Amino acid sequence: MAGTRTSITDQLRAMKVGNEVDADKRTVQAETKAGAEAESSRRVDEKTNSLPSLPPVDVFALPPALDSSKRLAYCEAAIMRADRETELETERITQQYLLWVGEPYCLVRDEELFREAGYETFDAWGRALNGRSGDYMNKVIRIAPVVQALSSVTRRQLKEQPLRPLVSVQRDHGDDAVRECWRKAETAGDLTERGLRHAAAELGYKTAPQPSTPAAVPAPRALTASTLLNLPRLKKLAATDPAQALTLCRNLREELDTLERDLASRTITNTPAAEPPQT
Repeated sequence: MAGTRTSITDQLRAMKVGNEVDADKRTVQAETKAGAEAESSRRVDEKTNSLPSLPPVDVFALPPALDSSKRLAYCEAAIMRADRETELETERITQQYLLWVGEPYCLVRDEELFREAGYETFDAWGRALNGRSGDYMNKVIRIAPVVQALSSVTRRQLKEQPLRPLVSVQRDHGDDAVRECWRKAETAGDLTERGLRHAAAELGYKTAPQPSTPAAVPAPRALTASTLLNLPRLKKLAATDPAQALTLCRNLREELDTLERDLASRTITNTPAAEPPQT
């Protein structure tokens, strides 16, 4: 009698997953309530292989023309359209991300909530959480109100530097002023930091200058006689040509004596004279 074959689909349906597995056979137990809820949602997605409200997929349609040149033009147009649509969607996602994380970052920083997780600084907490530095998170906090004000009119220009002039405009004059500055700069075709600052000035909105971070000056390296004179090389020369090494040492000593006298005289000349005692 021929046996019956169970399809892979039927086998998968018969398998127990997640919390369906008996408690004593589970390899991972639920850690937290929030984690359990997220895990439960993920398992539902895995079972259905779909997400709620997922937009329909737009696939490429083959060109109707048979002519090679027209087919090429059709394909090139499809690729350029894909590039434009992807850029717009990336800007939309980036904008949404900034609006999602701006306020949480601000709360953690201002209320020093990072100390609850055992971190001494905001920067250390961010790097441990998702690899974000304190500088990045502070920039997000700074421009999040501006991004929110512009969310109804644009998805463009989501970087911190070009939006700097609008930070003080939003703080002092509100969202409508931000949108007004944006539209004026957009009309002028200059959505750079300079263009937005110029638009704000023309509209009568003062913009606070961005505090500049002074460049770190590297500490001078400590110099020693051995690094200045390259004594190791001189010793190697002495091993192969003692006479030449001796001549170099004597010449070097004479030059050092001359330099030492010159430096000593400069030090004495530049030393301020002592003030006479007051009577």
